[in-house]
Amino acid sequence: MKKLNFDLTVAGGGMAGICTALAAARKGLKVLLVNDRSVLGGNASSEIGIQISGASHLGLNPSIYAREGGIIEEIRLRMSKYAVGGGYDKGALLDAVFFDLIYENSNITLLLNTSVYSCEVTERKITRCYARHIVSNEIFEIESKIYVDATGNGVLAYEAGCSFRMGREGKAEYGETWAPDTADKYTMGNTFYFETVDCGREVTFTPPEFAHKVADMDFIKEIHNPKNFRNITVKGAHWSLEYGGQVDVIYQNEEIDLELRKLIYGIWDYIKNSGKYPEAKNYCLKRIYTKSGARESRRFLGDYVLTENDIENKINFEDAVCIGGWPMDVHANLGIYDSAPASNFIPVTGLYNIPMRSLYARDLDNLMFAGRNISVSHIALGSTRVMATCAAMGQAVGTAAKYCIEQNLSPREVTKLYIKELQQTLVYDDQTILGVNSLNPVMKSFKASATSEKKYENVISSGSIKLENDYGLALMLETEHLESIKLKIRNQSDTTQLLRYKILTGGHKETFLPEKVQKVSEVSIPEAYGGWFQLTVNGDRGEDGKLYLIFEKNPSLSLEVASQRPMGAITLRMYTAENCKECNHDSIPLSKETGYLFFEHRYDRDRNILFKDMVPAQRLFSPAMALSPFTRPYGMPNLWIGAGEFPQTLTLTAEAPVEASKVAIIFDSCLENETSMDMPESLVRDFELTIYTQDNLITKRVQDNWRRYQVIEIPRAQVSKIEIKVISSWGAEAGIFGVNLF
Repeated sequence: MKKLNFDLTVAGGGMAGICTALAAARKGLKVLLVNDRSVLGGNASSEIGIQISGASHLGLNPSIYAREGGIIEEIRLRMSKYAVGGGYDKGALLDAVFFDLIYENSNITLLLNTSVYSCEVTERKITRCYARHIVSNEIFEIESKIYVDATGNGVLAYEAGCSFRMGREGKAEYGETWAPDTADKYTMGNTFYFETVDCGREVTFTPPEFAHKVADMDFIKEIHNPKNFRNITVKGAHWSLEYGGQVDVIYQNEEIDLELRKLIYGIWDYIKNSGKYPEAKNYCLKRIYTKSGARESRRFLGDYVLTENDIENKINFEDAVCIGGWPMDVHANLGIYDSAPASNFIPVTGLYNIPMRSLYARDLDNLMFAGRNISVSHIALGSTRVMATCAAMGQAVGTAAKYCIEQNLSPREVTKLYIKELQQTLVYDDQTILGVNSLNPVMKSFKASATSEKKYENVISSGSIKLENDYGLALMLETEHLESIKLKIRNQSDTTQLLRYKILTGGHKETFLPEKVQKVSEVSIPEAYGGWFQLTVNGDRGEDGKLYLIFEKNPSLSLEVASQRPMGAITLRMYTAENCKECNHDSIPLSKETGYLFFEHRYDRDRNILFKDMVPAQRLFSPAMALSPFTRPYGMPNLWIGAGEFPQTLTLTAEAPVEASKVAIIFDSCLENETSMDMPESLVRDFELTIYTQDNLITKRVQDNWRRYQVIEIPRAQVSKIEIKVISSWGAEAGIFGVNLF
């Protein structure tokens, strides 16, 4: 037996555990990270292979700019950087990034292939836990001041005797609309992923003897029914190939994996040999991942249980520490064998905050949670369980551990006494918490100027959209009132046409969500007209900082569009009862008082309504945006973008010198997109930082930058001016969300 002593022990090396360990270690804590498998990443690892998803909901969230920021954004961007040039297979890339992050921090000790199996509790505290290495059989006796359970199944919390739930609560318990009438033991099941490859020639497939004869099974008859959200293709596994929710997903884990393995081989046999998929003739089975990905098991109880109602109502928790935004994606009880749709996609119309009280144990004073084992209801777990959200929880509790140890307090006491300090530390580290100011107060003494600024307009036409349905243009506004705007309109008829339009407003700064009709107007468009048209708006922006122009259906009229969209201007496709059949489970519901049932923003990302010459002018990308209170779009873009060719320079000048030893610059990493492994084109690639102090000049040149949050240490000095010269980007216009001195 080896005795180990650390400030913090983190059980579980998935995304939540990685981010917990990194956050704590970067604050100076000595951290032990214990993982029961040979690789890091949990469901995102090279042995399970599930894509990292989060609040952005694959770019479908109506908050648009919804990625989490913080450590998980750093991980995504590091993957993109390593992937430049194509030298990595997916699995090797994941391993390289996760190991690199841990190995480069000397404050972290990593134990792989090591399982926590027992712990001792005295006076509401874990005093030590025990872990065993599965190869050497070596046993570790581990003592820490604080523990974090990020194991998914809650192994450490279970051994410590913490209260938990498993299964579905009944409707009456939390008043949740989507909960079943009575409680039961069903959980969401697991999925096995597989990959295929085009061999460039015809190949055959002989299934192993244990494979299911899928052609004889009931589920295959409805596999391509679009209403059920299930599918099989020659390109690999679909998330709906799921099993395990009807049994115990912990104690029958091997049975679940065996059943899924039988299914995978059987499905590929069906694809290759049924004759129904001729496109599969050149495809072979490249890889079946070695373990299934789990969605749900134990959910441990904290001081607060986050519910469906909290998420739907976007409760403004005073102890908020991170965000979520994935829909409440609650899967069918019987998985692939269920006759009901594979999932019930309960919409989450924007982002919401997660409270610290859901991230620590109510039974113990030195245990916190991160991941799918936190204190949430079954319905709420449908949203919080995705990996980028779990990672943000990890950054929250890893940072909270610093306060616990420095102040010798429990997580509950830190939440009561130091929540503002914890929140400020998190947002200064680029963690997103809705409504929390991320600008260091010392920056209020600075004034911003720049060599240029981008105009808020969209003028280069790539085609048009005919008003065969209602369309909208959502606009962030700098001013309270908008008098008029120019749109490029075409009347294809030989008679004057009436363009009817509504002005709507919303109430959530982080979200593009029209909620109330402010006024209805109309204007005549002359026959055979084509060109810029000055549209009278005479409307006020809403509490969300936006104004929504909704153009009613008139097939004789078209609006010119661009293939690009400036930040803060979003084209919307609106759905009434007349065209609602085009909606699907990802369509965003609207209040009935808007006159619409749903809207979409995803289908028109490359068809964005042209506009220019707003009255009054809107300086949404001015240098002052780099000193706005937030470092992501929130009511305003909060982003300075220069105009024209690089280089472009942002200058911040202090009224009086400010003492600092670190400069943090927050760049635009395109928070819209979740799926691409390419470097974000809007990210600054090469830049030069010049710091003017009372004594000298400090210059730092950074090439091939891949970070959104770039921290540069300098000798402690009195800083009077900061210049950031943007030399190049990764392919598009590039700007700066903010600059902080520490």
